[in-house]
Amino acid sequence: MLGLHRIELEVYSSNPRAQRVHDKVGFAHEGTRRQALRFDEEWVDTELMAILEADWPPRA
Repeated sequence: MLGLHRIELEVYSSNPRAQRVHDKVGFAHEGTRRQALRFDEEWVDTELMAILEADWPPRA
């Protein structure tokens, strides 16, 4: 066990498929970071997602 308490990630708001995958494995949506990254000469929003140690299923 790595002893991690929190794992977080950011995903482009324009990528709902990736958001669904992270949601299915237990990540919770925590908020939107507006115009957080520059991509193809445009500012884009990202979605912040995280999972806490208590949310992770126990290992067999």
